[in-house]
Amino acid sequence: MCGRYTLTSSDERRLGSRFQISLDDSMGSALGRYNVAPTQEVLTVRSDPDAEAGRGASMARWGLVPFWAKDLKVGYRMINARAEGLMKSRAYSPLVKKRANRCLILADGFYEWMKAENPKSPKQPVRFTVDSGEPFAFAGLATSREWEGEELTSCTIITTEANDEVARVHNRMPVILPDPEAEAAWLGDGLGAEEAVSLCRPLDSGRITAKPANQSINKVGGTKEGPEMLEA
Repeated sequence: MCGRYTLTSSDERRLGSRFQISLDDSMGSALGRYNVAPTQEVLTVRSDPDAEAGRGASMARWGLVPFWAKDLKVGYRMINARAEGLMKSRAYSPLVKKRANRCLILADGFYEWMKAENPKSPKQPVRFTVDSGEPFAFAGLATSREWEGEELTSCTIITTEANDEVARVHNRMPVILPDPEAEAAWLGDGLGAEEAVSLCRPLDSGRITAKPANQSINKVGGTKEGPEMLEA
């Protein structure tokens, strides 16, 4: 499972260069984030044939709201999509088959929670980073639909079994695409559905670093976000 993550960088130029996108002022709220939570607007990248690099950045509500959903609360149950069940799901299988619905969700860390020895004590959040804190992309799925007269775009993060490093804390982890080539393949039109699913595997443990985070992460909106959230 992945229920919280970070995108602490506010460097639009660096992110734009890394992921071959252009960011506008409307996307600033997705940057400099230390506690991204479900139902919030997050930064995604999708294929865009009209863009110079063939991809474009856009905001999406975290928690997929499929076309048949009659309540936004469905999104709370669809913040993650298990890689093993993508092709069997009526919500996800149509999306993974089309490059227009496959997306990157930009991040530079994610949280999981470790149970305390004392059952009455709160769980300890642990932040996982990649390559010493470099930005990376979750493999995601996104869809757009009409909601109360306006377009609603929503997304989900695909998860897989945990690698050895993450398994110390949790048995699942988000699918992190390992390099720009894999990101391009995920967004490209050269993959069939089965080939796309084959990209959804655990990242190499040697690239992951774990560090305890501040327990203020446990609450959303209770504390102003900042670097202190990353310190135990």
